[in-house]
Amino acid sequence: MTNIINYLQTSTEFEKPIEQVETANYLKNNYFSLNESERKSLLNFLIISNFCHAFKSKPLIYEQITQYIADKFSINKFEIILLGSARTGFAIDPDNYGRKFSENSDLDFAIINEKLFNDSIIDFNLWKSKTENNQYDERVKNKYWTDNQINLRYQIRRGFIDTYKVPNFLEFKTIQQVNQSLSLIVVNLEKYQNIKVKEASVRIYKDWKTFDKQLKTNIESVLEKVN
Repeated sequence: MTNIINYLQTSTEFEKPIEQVETANYLKNNYFSLNESERKSLLNFLIISNFCHAFKSKPLIYEQITQYIADKFSINKFEIILLGSARTGFAIDPDNYGRKFSENSDLDFAIINEKLFNDSIIDFNLWKSKTENNQYDERVKNKYWTDNQINLRYQIRRGFIDTYKVPNFLEFKTIQQVNQSLSLIVVNLEKYQNIKVKEASVRIYKDWKTFDKQLKTNIESVLEKVN
């Protein structure tokens, strides 16, 4: 039974002010002591609802970037989410947990759109087929091709795909345009807004259920390692 009391009768730690909640230590120290509903709300706040740290001084520039991606690929603006330290202000990974966002950090996007996901799979399958049929000169290959194809097959079965793992060839129409658009964001952010980042990448999900599940899995895996 869905009861409002169960949502508002929260733990003491869940009632902390924003300046405490949006820190690396709060997430690490409190996540596993919260109930399932509180965990969902905390991740939603840190990853989706809260202002993007990288654009706190210029929040409307972030809106322009996501609008550009939405217009470019004819998708809903709200299907685009900035993740990582650019969103939270601190890294959430086992080796660098809590490291502050800087100009050496990346812009890690997620796009939740089934059509874009399926179009990206078409590009992947073309790449895989041409590779298996030895249609590429050995000089254009790199040492990561085999591992990337294995990894992407695993990702696709789980409902998402990292576009940067597919070569940025013109024949892969969707993925090439996605990767090119991200590169243009990085270059022009510095040129026109003096916002410097190392690079940008995106993981495309087939639906919100898959995104929510993977986000929870990733963050819990990291927190288990750093605690």
